[in-house]
Amino acid sequence: MRHSSDAGRGSGNATRGALAACLLLALALLGACSQPAAPPPATGVAASAATPASAPTEHYLIGVLPLATEGGAPAYLGDGIARHVSDALARTPALATVAPASAFRLRDSSELTPRIGERLGATHLLRGKLEQRGDRLLLDLDFVRASDGQTLWHETLDRSAAELPGLADAIAAGIAKALKVTRSPAARASDIPPSGSALAYDTLLKGEWAVQRGDAASLQAALGFFANAITIDPLWGRPHAMQALVRLRQLAQRDPAAGPIEPLREQARLDAEAALKLDPDDPLAHRVRALWLGDVALDAVSAEQEVRDGLALQPDDPALLGMLAVRQIGFGQMDAAAATLRQALQRDLLSAPMLYQMGYVELALADYSQAEAALRQARDLEPAMPLVNAFLAVALFQQSRTREAIDAARNEPLPLWRDYALAMAYWAAGDRANSDTALQSLIRDHGSDAPTQIAGIYAQRDDREALFHWLDVARRSGDPGIVEIRYMPFVARYSDDPRFKAILSDLDIAGSGAPTGK
Repeated sequence: MRHSSDAGRGSGNATRGALAACLLLALALLGACSQPAAPPPATGVAASAATPASAPTEHYLIGVLPLATEGGAPAYLGDGIARHVSDALARTPALATVAPASAFRLRDSSELTPRIGERLGATHLLRGKLEQRGDRLLLDLDFVRASDGQTLWHETLDRSAAELPGLADAIAAGIAKALKVTRSPAARASDIPPSGSALAYDTLLKGEWAVQRGDAASLQAALGFFANAITIDPLWGRPHAMQALVRLRQLAQRDPAAGPIEPLREQARLDAEAALKLDPDDPLAHRVRALWLGDVALDAVSAEQEVRDGLALQPDDPALLGMLAVRQIGFGQMDAAAATLRQALQRDLLSAPMLYQMGYVELALADYSQAEAALRQARDLEPAMPLVNAFLAVALFQQSRTREAIDAARNEPLPLWRDYALAMAYWAAGDRANSDTALQSLIRDHGSDAPTQIAGIYAQRDDREALFHWLDVARRSGDPGIVEIRYMPFVARYSDDPRFKAILSDLDIAGSGAPTGK
């Protein structure tokens, strides 16, 4: 089994589907939490990401917090306007924005402005409230410097509902003026319907709100909203892109209510192609096309190229950077993946999936203390997130902290990965009996879908013959996780064995020069 995503395969394995939904797609879908856990202090990996070795070209990094809603204004509108203001600011030269997924985590924060700015790595913050009176939208906005909370721009807006599509751009223009930043003329924004229809735009916001909630019923409802937006404005690419994202998430979650897998895959393809055809300059259209290519068509090379096409349009988009890192991991380019993830984290400091991927990469690079720091931050943000505790256990026992490793392994929510981590942590602690119990449990329950993980346990034990037996099972069964043997803990040290080289040759992949540790 592969640690990241296998959304396109036909297996009905529920564990595999859960991993795909939680990890790779979480990087790409617009995923601000509606009621997130309070984030921990900015330490370790995330803190260092905020001050990279080479300063970014942007002068300002702005965190747009969700608008508080009053007077009957719906929550979807407060979140939606904030999200699209963030997009509008990101299209402005010399401005960059914190990913809404991170900024929205602090929607209810009572912390002082400097602390919120520190958590987000932001130089400035936009916050405010939204009230609706009939067809009038009343906004009270404050744009502040994060370091001291000083207001640089305050605006009270009174707009009709018909003006909703242009509202985000008007707010972005006000902020740019306050910062004395010139907004160069640009083509029509991808998130605004070509017809200028306020109804289509409002319908899109409702769909995005449903996607943000993320449960199966909400995703199905989102499809209805996006279909309505397309009906209102058939030339708008953005709702097609959002439909594709929803269908890909349904594929990853193996949602039975979404219908048979093959028609769902095909519809996701059609949605992605329609989005790109209608609006080839929309980075989101390239994201969904890349997701389909990588996770459904299993065409990693084309998927990476599509990601790069999106980055050419929006170079610092954290979701696209996260997807590029996943592709680099798949090709064994661990140093490049680490650099890409650090760049992404500059814009998305509170992304648990991004921090998880960072921890996984640091583990492959044998930097166990950095792996531990990233994985702990991911766990603090999303305590129930799969795989984090399993790989945290590996990082800990590689530092000879076996008791902590066993505790972390016990907290892994997925039985497969809990047995994997326990077998290794107990072995590192010299407890062969409990290690054997966990290993046999893994073989009994997941011998058919986790042969690569079983091989990894035997590699730790220096049992060469058992290792290659299970790698052969993985190769013959088509286990997608086998491509990770180039950088798996313990397994990669057998790279000089002719059988290892034969597997790489059979898979038509090159070895990685990444350090592999013990």
